[in-house]
Amino acid sequence: MKRRNLLKSMGLFGSAALLPSMMGGKGFIANAGATGISQRSLINARATVLGEVNYVKPSVMPQVINIFLYGGPSELGGNLSNIREINADSPNKYGTNLVTNNGEFGGDVTANHFWRNAGGSVMESMIARGRLTVLRTLYRTMDDSRAHRPSIFSNLTGLTGEEDDRPGLATNIGAILAANNVISEDALFPFVTFEGDSVVFNRGDLLTSQNLKPVSLDRNLNNPYRRRDNGALSEEQDQVIEALAQTVANSGNSAYAKVNEAFAKRREIEVFINELRDRISNNEMPFDPDFVPTEDNPDPNRLQYPDTNFGRRLRAAVNLVIGNPDTAFISLGSGGLGGWDDHDSAQEDYPGKLSNLMNALNIAAKHLEAEGKANVMINVYGDFGRNVHLNGSMGWDHGNNQNLFTVGANPNASTITTGTMDGYQLGKIIGKTERYFEGSVRQYTRPTSDSYLAQPFAVASTIYKYFGIQNPEILTDNIAPIDFVTPPNEWANPNS
Repeated sequence: MKRRNLLKSMGLFGSAALLPSMMGGKGFIANAGATGISQRSLINARATVLGEVNYVKPSVMPQVINIFLYGGPSELGGNLSNIREINADSPNKYGTNLVTNNGEFGGDVTANHFWRNAGGSVMESMIARGRLTVLRTLYRTMDDSRAHRPSIFSNLTGLTGEEDDRPGLATNIGAILAANNVISEDALFPFVTFEGDSVVFNRGDLLTSQNLKPVSLDRNLNNPYRRRDNGALSEEQDQVIEALAQTVANSGNSAYAKVNEAFAKRREIEVFINELRDRISNNEMPFDPDFVPTEDNPDPNRLQYPDTNFGRRLRAAVNLVIGNPDTAFISLGSGGLGGWDDHDSAQEDYPGKLSNLMNALNIAAKHLEAEGKANVMINVYGDFGRNVHLNGSMGWDHGNNQNLFTVGANPNASTITTGTMDGYQLGKIIGKTERYFEGSVRQYTRPTSDSYLAQPFAVASTIYKYFGIQNPEILTDNIAPIDFVTPPNEWANPNS
């Protein structure tokens, strides 16, 4: 790694605080107390500054859409394997659609123990068609917090704790890719947020360059670079400003070179966004790759995202990664679906939210597949999981174990043209759980002693690995990436 380029790309070159580390690699952390910066906030900067990140550009560059379910989603939508014993000891009983009066699985429990009415039928289809992998044992054993703030911070930075002054996952990726000349200054929208501010883009102690900062877009891809969008200028006034910019640009005065570049970039972005907005019309969506013609319905159907706030934002995000290979990381959030802090009325509220999420993800996976994009990974996870018994308000309190849903195109489909990333496979159900009884009431699930489990921080480590970081453990409290290929004890007998 070229240390000087790295420092320059991070905006840190010349900082007095870094001089000890540059003079032999000692004193950087030792100076933390003197500068008022915690040791934790410097772990990422130290690893990159000292050249400890081993980077190899992957043959296929990934594009990541991160969907974080704020509030802590229950695992039960993706894992009802223990619901019979859970229900037997729950102070409030689940409906007979999940557990019959005879203590058997109800009709709403699918073959692989998904919750049919909570997107389970869609999950079964996605698993069968190689577009979804479910890790059922995203389970925290380090610094086991069940509070929102530290869980959000740790999951989106890859480090335990909740300090504000450390960089987020996407910020680290940007700094490392820029240091290795993978992201150029001319890249359009390499980092995008559809949810406004997010911990995943925390700058912390990394003073990244302007083009690495996330651009905020909305579900309609409203263009923040188009002057008339703000309503302050008429079209005639806008044309006058453009003409003035051209006059300045053609003056030959080197002092205006940066102004010229800025106007040129603004025009380039405006054209790009307008073209992208044109293609997100459902009339231009590709045909459903699963369509099977019949005598009554011989013509293929075009894909159509759910007409919801979340569906429209996901449609915009997928169109962005399809139309713009420069986009490396998108933070989508789950706005429009409702919160996931289901302390009450869970059986009534939760299924609809998860069903809406899975229906939209199913269309996204088909969309990527129809467009030949196997290099796009969609991650879905949250703060933490929840207890599995129903509390006095018929809801679930904070727990630990949760699912990680990984969604994408089937890499073996005939339409795929981009190639696939190493290190993950779709169409799997990973991890086995057991019900655990704690105290007189509290129940939760945990991985069985012979099951694969992954810390929530491993999601960050996995994403680092996809982008070419060979030793991501150095950025994630020594947590290895998730093993999607050869994990022990995958789910084998769903009807047992």
